[in-house]
Amino acid sequence: TNVIALSKALVENHGGTVPPDRAALEALPGVGRKSANVVLNVAFGQPTIAVDTHIFRVANRTGLASGKTPLAVELGLERIVPPDYLLNAHHWLILHGRYVCKAKKPECWRCVIEHLCKFEPKTPAPRATATKARSS
Repeated sequence: TNVIALSKALVENHGGTVPPDRAALEALPGVGRKSANVVLNVAFGQPTIAVDTHIFRVANRTGLASGKTPLAVELGLERIVPPDYLLNAHHWLILHGRYVCKAKKPECWRCVIEHLCKFEPKTPAPRATATKARSS
């Protein structure tokens, strides 16, 4: 499996140490750009954005960084996110996509940038349901 091949490559090619370099990471079995960006960001504190399905959706819906591919979205976000926020931006965008800007039923009424968002139609807040009368 990839885990065994990855472990073997780390030992044989990098002395058992995870390399802090995107090209070296992507050369490892089973490691693509997204995984490399996660490792660079989390393990090495490099300001990368690992575009997953949540970030891809949020970036395209809001118009922050529209793109047809994860790489296009990544590069677009890197251009607009201020350097001081790049280290944490992908964590914030993932959480926003997971809990607010959901794939099937986005909770637009909870979104702090709803007024800037290009996604239509906006989903309204759910209506309050009448509470059932208590029976004694």
